[in-house]
Amino acid sequence: YIEMVAKKILQDQSNVTLMEVRSAVYELLVNCIPPDVIVRYLAAELKKKVDQEIKQEITKWAAYYEHRMQQGSKPIFHIEAFVAKVMLVYKQYLASMSLYD
Repeated sequence: YIEMVAKKILQDQSNVTLMEVRSAVYELLVNCIPPDVIVRYLAAELKKKVDQEIKQEITKWAAYYEHRMQQGSKPIFHIEAFVAKVMLVYKQYLASMSLYD
């Protein structure tokens, strides 16, 4: 299920996709999957599918939002922020790659 979410994030970086991912994450939370597990597995799946150059960024932001999640009260917001950040980083990476083509 997380693999499908990661694939969706990398296929399309839009508001619609963000809302779809939020629904999927909420479904996982409702089924008692701990939020830190969601972030870790999502980051791992994303890193499997991206180029070496942005794997470190994904790890950095996963750690950042996981830490914020531990301090906050609503994990869905932090997971959604992580997904949005990954979308931004990936979109910027794709844009920079098209500049060099």
